[in-house]
Amino acid sequence: MLILSIILILLSNAVNLRRDMAILYNRISLVSLFYCGLISYTTINIISKSIGLHGGLLLYTNLNNIFHAFIFIVTALILVLTAFYPAKIKILHNTINLGKKSNQFKIVEYPLIILFIVTGAVLLISTNDLISIFLAIELQSYGLYILSTIYRNSELSTTGGLIYFLLGGLSSCFILLGTALLYSNTGSTSLDNIYIITNISDLTLNNL
Repeated sequence: MLILSIILILLSNAVNLRRDMAILYNRISLVSLFYCGLISYTTINIISKSIGLHGGLLLYTNLNNIFHAFIFIVTALILVLTAFYPAKIKILHNTINLGKKSNQFKIVEYPLIILFIVTGAVLLISTNDLISIFLAIELQSYGLYILSTIYRNSELSTTGGLIYFLLGGLSSCFILLGTALLYSNTGSTSLDNIYIITNISDLTLNNL
């Protein structure tokens, strides 16, 4: 549902030039988030232990579903509180005109950025491989970079986004370095395989 909403909003942004469609996109994102949260909540008691998908790349447990539902609900509440008001209100004849008469609406790409961040967070919780962990962190981080610099006219926003981007790039280098060292020593990037290999090596060292 998240991927479908992202594709729908991307296509809508590509073919539509109206800037007052932000409220519609926010509503689509809210419906998607509430639906995903409902699915995660209803599947909490269905999964007994764990389910591995895509060859063990993703691992779903009851704890993962609880965190998924929590992330979806909190994100939906954030969208409700921040996404339905005009960014600038035009004052005409001492009256405040909202809705259609406002000359600048919220940024249209705002719900799309939020959906990308939520997708990265959900994949980060469910993943079971070092490579997919890195990709999920980067997917989430890129959305946060853009979100922190979404107000381009603000000097504090631009400065904070630039500092965050530099620190995020440095931390990504350390993550890749650690992943490369683990892969060179164990020959695998799966967390289950790394756990098994380290336990076997500990047993052999204890027997010696």
